[in-house]
Amino acid sequence: MRPTGKTITTRTEARFCPKCFQVLNAYTNLTDDAKAEPGDYTVCIGCGSILRFTETMEFELSSLEAIPIHMRMLFARVVQAVHSRPPNRRPIRIT
Repeated sequence: MRPTGKTITTRTEARFCPKCFQVLNAYTNLTDDAKAEPGDYTVCIGCGSILRFTETMEFELSSLEAIPIHMRMLFARVVQAVHSRPPNRRPIRIT
């Protein structure tokens, strides 16, 4: 899984972040794979926690260290963008 510069946002069944309980009902994929699979990682848009999809496609807390090395910088930038987002919660741009 390598970043391609393309983003595809997919709506999904509502799930909750296990840390902040933010409702998460979509994800944006940063690779050509348009659908998340068990074992894939994501970032909570509410609190910036790194989450991993379980076998049942629920979320479990994970860490930056668990992400494959070639994807860590990208995830670190997403987490940083979530944490530095202004209180009015405008959309996040990762550059």
